[in-house]
Order: sequence, then C-alpha cells, then structure tokens
Amino acid sequence: MKMTSLPVAFLGCLCAALNALPLTAADAPNLAEQLPRIPPHKPADALSTFRLQQGFSLELVASEPEVVDPIDAAFDADGRMYVVEMRDYPFLQAQRPEKYLKRQPERSGTVRLLEDTDGDGRMDKSTVFADRLVWPQSVCCYDGGIFVIAPPALWYFKDTNNDGVADIRENVLEGFSLQNVQGLSNGLEWSFDHGIYWAGGTSGAALKRGETPLLTISRQDLRLDPRSREVTPVSGGQQYGHTFDDWGNRYVCNNSNHLMQVVLPARYLNRNPQLSVSNALRTIAEEGAAAPVYRISPPEPWRIMRTARRAADPAFASRAPKTELVATGYFTSATGVTVYRGGAYPEEFRGNVFIGDVGGNLVHRKALQPNGISMLGKRTEQEVEFLASTDNWFRPTNFVNAPDGTLYLLDMYWETIEHPASIPEDIKEHLDLESGNDRGRIYRLVSPHMTRFQPPKLSGLAGPELVKHLESPHGWVRETAHRLIWERQDMTAVEPLRQLAKSGTTPQSQILALWSLQGLKQLTAADVLTGLEAAHPRVREQAVRLSEEFSTQPEVVLPAVVKRIDDPDVRVRWQVAFSLGEFSQPVAASALLKLAQVSGNDSDMRIAILSSIPRFAGEFVSLLLASPDTAGSALTAETIASISSGTGAAETEKLLAAVLSANLSAPVRNRHLGALAEGLKLRGIRLSGLAASPTVSEATKALYRDWLTATLATVSAPAASPTDRLAAMDVLTGIGSPAVFAAFEPLLDAKSAPELQERAARALAASSDAAAMTALMAKWKGLGPKARREAIDKLTQSAAGAQVLLAGLEQATVRTAELDRDKQQLLLNYPETSIKERAAKLLGVAGSNRKAVVAQHQAALSLEADPSRGRVVYAKICIQCHRAGTEGHAVGPDMVSFQNKSPDDLLVAILDPNREAQAVYTTYTAVTLNGQVASGIIAAESAASLTLRRAEAKEDVVLRDQLDELLSNGVSLMPEGLEKDLSPQQIADVIAFIKSLAPASR
Repeated sequence: MKMTSLPVAFLGCLCAALNALPLTAADAPNLAEQLPRIPPHKPADALSTFRLQQGFSLELVASEPEVVDPIDAAFDADGRMYVVEMRDYPFLQAQRPEKYLKRQPERSGTVRLLEDTDGDGRMDKSTVFADRLVWPQSVCCYDGGIFVIAPPALWYFKDTNNDGVADIRENVLEGFSLQNVQGLSNGLEWSFDHGIYWAGGTSGAALKRGETPLLTISRQDLRLDPRSREVTPVSGGQQYGHTFDDWGNRYVCNNSNHLMQVVLPARYLNRNPQLSVSNALRTIAEEGAAAPVYRISPPEPWRIMRTARRAADPAFASRAPKTELVATGYFTSATGVTVYRGGAYPEEFRGNVFIGDVGGNLVHRKALQPNGISMLGKRTEQEVEFLASTDNWFRPTNFVNAPDGTLYLLDMYWETIEHPASIPEDIKEHLDLESGNDRGRIYRLVSPHMTRFQPPKLSGLAGPELVKHLESPHGWVRETAHRLIWERQDMTAVEPLRQLAKSGTTPQSQILALWSLQGLKQLTAADVLTGLEAAHPRVREQAVRLSEEFSTQPEVVLPAVVKRIDDPDVRVRWQVAFSLGEFSQPVAASALLKLAQVSGNDSDMRIAILSSIPRFAGEFVSLLLASPDTAGSALTAETIASISSGTGAAETEKLLAAVLSANLSAPVRNRHLGALAEGLKLRGIRLSGLAASPTVSEATKALYRDWLTATLATVSAPAASPTDRLAAMDVLTGIGSPAVFAAFEPLLDAKSAPELQERAARALAASSDAAAMTALMAKWKGLGPKARREAIDKLTQSAAGAQVLLAGLEQATVRTAELDRDKQQLLLNYPETSIKERAAKLLGVAGSNRKAVVAQHQAALSLEADPSRGRVVYAKICIQCHRAGTEGHAVGPDMVSFQNKSPDDLLVAILDPNREAQAVYTTYTAVTLNGQVASGIIAAESAASLTLRRAEAKEDVVLRDQLDELLSNGVSLMPEGLEKDLSPQQIADVIAFIKSLAPASR
C-alpha cells in the first residue's frame, strides 16, 4: 500500500531517504521544539477543513471509536459494511522500535462490521468481525462471508451463528510478499465474468495452498474463482488502487502515476509464446503520469525542518526555490483509484475516476472518454482539486461505491504518512509514526439537490426480482444482484435474464444479463447472436467475447462474429481480433487477414491478431504471403517469428519452404528469414541447422543454398547499396555459420562504414564461436564507439563471450571505461562463479557504504549549476534508461516525474540507488538451456515467456521451457558507483537539468 509522499521511481527509487544536511551541535537541543506535533481534529470539526467543488459536501458515516484506520470496505447484500482497518501500519510487529512496543506490546489489523440500525445514514453498530491480521489490505463479499487480503495470505471469513464475528477462518492461499508496506497486494473487486480480481502489488508473490506451490507473480494481477478457489495471473502489477468501470475495463495506479488502464488481457497474450508486449498497462491521464495537484494543507513540521537544514547553508538558500517549503505540486502518493458507478450524482459524474493523494490531503477527479481501444482521463477541475483539506491528518486512502448510489470516502486519518525508512533518523526520533491507529473516518460524498435512494435488501429476493435490479442506475445494486444470481445458481432467473439481454433498457443490464446466463450455464448461441446485433457497442463487444463459449460449435456463431470485422466501433473490431483466436476454422484466418489489411500499422490491432494465430499459424502465413497488401508487412515477419518460436520442426520446415518459394523481393525475403531465425533462436536453434535437417526437401535446400550464396555476395559487394548490405547482414546474423563469420570479419576494418562495422561486431560477439570472437578482439582497436558498445552488449550475453571480454580487459585491449556501469554490474553479478570472481578482480566493487558516499558529495549541492551542461551529462549517463521529453529510452520512469524532488533527494537517488529499491525495478538474470544470458528488469510476463528490459530499452524474450534458471540480483538496474564517472560539478548540473524539466503538454 502506498502510504508515502514520494513516488516510486527507478532512478534510485526516490523514496526520499536520509537526505538532510548534517546536524550541528546547536541544532540537536532545539530539534524537539522545531518539530511540534500537529493536533488532530475531532470528527465533527474536521468537516470544516474541507473545500469541495461543484457544490458537493461530505457527511460523516462513521468515525472513531466505531472505526479506525479504514483503507477498504465492501457491502454485503443487506448493506452492512465490512471495513478493513490497517491498524498495524507502518511496521510489522518484528520491525517495531522499542518505544512503540513499550506503549502497546502487540498490534494487529482488523476487519470491522458496521451497521446502520436506525436508517439515518450513520453507522451506529460496530463489531470486530475478524482480527489478528497482518497489514490487511482489501475485502470482498461472497456467499455470506468475505475474502480478505492480509499478507502473506488471502483469507475467507464467515459468520455462521449470526453473532457478527467470523467463526470460519479459511486460509485460501498464501505467499504474498511483505517486503514493502507500499507494495502489497490489494483491491479485491468483482467482475461480471464471476471472478474476483485484485492488484498484485509491486512486491510480488510466490503463492501456495498448504504445501502445494501454485504460481509466482511479479508484475501481474490475479483473478480468483471464488467457488473453485482457482487463482490465475492476469495483466497488471501496480500499487494501491484497483477498479472496474461498467464495461469491464480495469484501472490501477501507483504513487506517481495516478491513472493507468489495464489494456491487454493476459488470457489472450498467453496463447502466443513469442508475443512479447512491453507493458499491458497504459497511462491514460491527459497530462501524463506527472500530473499537477493543488493541495491547500501546510507542509508538516518535519518537512519544514528538513528544508530548514538545507536553507541553513547560505549557498543553498541563495538558489533554493520557495516551493521547496511547500507541497511538491505533483502526484506523489496517488491511491485508491475508483470509478464512480452510482446514479445519485448528476449525469456528468457517472464513470468519473476519483483518486486520493494521501500525502497531499486531497481527492482528484477525472472524466473518462474513449480514445481508441483505451480511455483518456481528463481533469474536471482546473487549478483546483475536487476535494482538498487544510487538515494534514486527512488521508483519503480509498473509495467505495455504496448501496445508496453515492461514493464513500475512506480516511485513514493518520498523523504521518511516510515509509519509515524515508525519514532521517534524528527527525524520526521526534515523530510518532503510529499516531492515528486509534482514529479514522468514513464520509459520504453528497451532491446538491441529491435525491436520497433507499437501497433494497437483496439477500431475501428471488431470482426474477434480482434480475429486475440489474437495470438499477446504481452500480452496487446491479453488481450485487448479478453476484447473488450466480452464487445461488437460481434457474428461475433464466427466462427473465434472456428477455433482459434482448430488450434491456440499459447496455449495462444487457451485459450483466448475458454474463449471468453464461454463469448459470444457460447461455445459448441465440443469446450471443442477439447481443452481436445490439445497438450499443459495449454490448456487442461482450457478445463477441461470449461467442468463445461456442468455439466447438463454430457454425452457429462464427459467421456472425466475422461480420463484426466491419463494426464501426474499434473496440468491437479489436475484440473480434482476440476472439477469432479461439476458433480454428479457415474462415477465422481469412477474417484476421482482412482485419490486418484494413488496420494498417495499428499496433493494438496487430497485437490482438498475433495473439490469435497459434491455432492456424501455417495457413495464416500462407494467406499473408499471398496477399500483396501484407506479404512484405511487419505483421508477416512478426507472425513468422511467433510460429518459429512456438511450433515443432515439421511446421517450421514448412515455413522455411514457404518463405523461400514465395514471390518476394530480396529485402522482404531477408526480413522474413531474419524473423524466422529470431524465433528459432529462442529455442536454441540456428537457421543453418534447420536448413540442414534431413527432413527438409532437396528442393527447399537448393533454394536455401541459392539464397545464402546471393546474400553472402551482397554483404561482400562494395557496390551494393548500404541498405541492402545491412539487411543481408541482419538475416545472416541469425544463421551463425563459419561462412557467415568469414564474410563479416573484413567489415570490422576501420575503413568500413560505421553501420556495417557495428552489425559485424554485433554478430561476431553474439556468435559464442571462439574463432569469431577472437577475430573480433584482434580488430578491437579499429572499432568505432558504437561497434564496441554493441560488441560488449552481446559478449556479456554468454559465458564464452564474457570470458573473452574479461580476457580483453586483462590484456588492456578493452578499457574498463568502455564498459557502462550496468555492464560492469552484470559481470560482477554473473551467474557463473568464475566470471563473477574474475570480474571482481578486474573491475573492483563499488563502495558498500553508500551513505558515506552521499555525505562526501553533499558539497555538490552548493555549486553553481547549469541545466544546459546537465543536459549533456544526461545524454551521456541517463539517456539509456530515462526519457526527458522526446529524448531517451523508457526503461525507468520519465525524468519529468523527478522534477518535483529536492536536490538532496536526487543526490541520494544518483549515488545510492539501492537504498530502498522497489521489487518492480530489481534486476534479474535469466540463463537459458543453451547458455545464453539475459539480464534486466522484468518488463512483461506470460504463461510461456518473460521479457527482460535493459539499458537503451533493449529487450530479450526468454521462453519458459528454455529457461535453465532465473536469478534475482537484488539490486536496481541503475548501478552504484556513478560517482566514479561524474564530477561534483556534473552531479550538480544534472540535478539542475532534472529540476528544469516540465510535464509534456498533450
């Protein structure tokens, strides 16, 4: 859970650690006086601290002692409210300092049951439903009980004797990480596909049931079938916040990126092992991740103290902006992203997103509008927040769509929201980081002239009555009725559901009716066909998805699905591209071809098509090669790569024959054979080995020999165009035969064009061939900077190459300065012990006392800094992993997201990047069965593969069935030791450059 006022950031994970100037002797006695406690407000008095827009107001629903530290809540079928109380924030019991243990020896999280017994809108009965929980995060109702995430476990609690206290405590599964209080799993939410989804958090999990391992996740979310208890990974992987809209779209957030949509479904991506998608999430805020916010609360005394220390330095004071004394001005602790789905507010609020910023004591609102296959979030209030408070204790952690159609706001009401490791130790001694564990508030957000809605008690209603409530304007009523129909498997609801699916007055009700029929196993092809002709595109979209239920009876629904490739709505067409992959008939392949032809270079459509090809891969390639519109397209090359990485030898041989015999130009043929080689490489196979297979026909072998001879001649022909020579080299690199290396070696000469030299160096370095790598080292002095960089990158990807590189360092052929810090870090953490030890002798190890290094470089902050010089430093050091405007590579967060950090914070981040590293930015090293080594952060995962991303946004896909071992290096991709490459002046300049950046306009 992200209870911090600083964003998670790759650049050292800027969780603002000990960044203050040293205390003087005179400071120490006065420290307590300079850190006065901020007094809390009584619940009734707190209402006067709020400033709301659009005439809205807040009503108090519950407060201490009836509820404390609320961070999530859920309503059962009768409107009773289960509230998660994170009373044990921010320490695990074993982490608590002695001073807190003396005051309260033991603390635990709780789930509390709140009830409004007199109907006045205020919760007046409070019962501890379940306790003794560790860092509880979320709650969701099911079958008269509740699921609760309380790491390391997912629990199911139920009260069977009606005393308001759970007597069933089922450990459903466990293994959620407790590594970081800001990165825990959270956000249990029902979906209309009868599953409970939740955010996986950023700390990861190794899940098991009892002693039986289930699955391991890192950058993923999860789905639970509450009936079978089956759990499956889904796309996602962010911090505290998770929500659905009425159409089944999911949204998540992290500290500094307040609004992301989960766009690409893992259930489809997993069908194609070669399909590597960098990120299934998409930032959808119009202003980007680094959105400005407008707080009205004053800075906390400890923040003032930290800034005062900086200002005590005359040089710093002369250049420090006044904004260093106030709020950062940007999202730094976004939390609880929630789509409002009720009907109590004016129409313009329906489908709006509400996001809390617990560090800024405010609530931000955005309207969602279609933007291609995803949504776009647009700020609704200008230069002011929808809700803000002058009370520093106000901590809006989450929101809940309530039975009465309003939105409830959960206020943890805590004095200091900050990761304990992020506050200087001497200041922390004067703070009470557990202050607030006896307070908490829940508010109802009320609009002017709102008509009060009395929610029905749904638990006693029969199936037909529940069906009527699917047309309610209030999301809680619709969702709960939908859930109860499925839980009870009530067949009396079938006919009313079928009628509602056909003639419901709202698209929401039609969608829920269709999915209810599916959940009751009563969905018919006729129901799907009705949905495919619905007026509303979101109903048609869900009908396309539900057509997959009839993949074994394609003649019934497939023709109607294929007709939807001409649907006017892009999301319907996009869903068709996904769903066609569940059918294996030739007409599905032909339909995908047509979608490819009309979609052009649309990357979203191409991903959907590529996910669908495994069932008819060979036929689809034949169609692509035969069509003038697609024969030379990138989609054809990607399809070929996908097939070659995931099919057997017979299919791959057919693919080779098809590409060699097709009527293609030489550049197009080379591109496709290069794609074939890339796919084979993932399975440890060379294209030359495939062509030499005894089962390949003599005709195909002859075509291959002719092609190889002509392509080698192109590489060696000075008269050939550089473009043709480079294309020929690209495809030959994947062949890996001695004849290829012999053709490439002359191009290492300094007289060769830089691009040709670069390609040759890359190929020989990646070969793992002793003779080729020896030839590379012999020509090292004549290689240009880019060629050397590419060679080093590839040499480190195999043990043989790493040994050659280290030998080059020993012989002074290669200079240590030529190895970027990330490559040095890789060698120092290499999975092969002999390489690791050899590298340590040659490269040394960065000093382990990073705090001392930071202290030694504090003087850099007093230097006169120049942002223009800092841009030069950025281009040399940072550009490989961070974007600044249109420059750089998106490996870590955009540089603009660091702009609001203090110079001291940035100094810590640059020189001590592992002080509080987040799991999401930890590097891993993968070793394949054939000895290839890939290292980087895990950028994407699927059931069949994982993708590692390293500097310059280069990515390596590793198939899981080819994985020998996967090792966590336990360090950030940003290396330690940058002080050896940067002077104090350069550090000051690059910090000034970062501070000069501004959010990109959109």
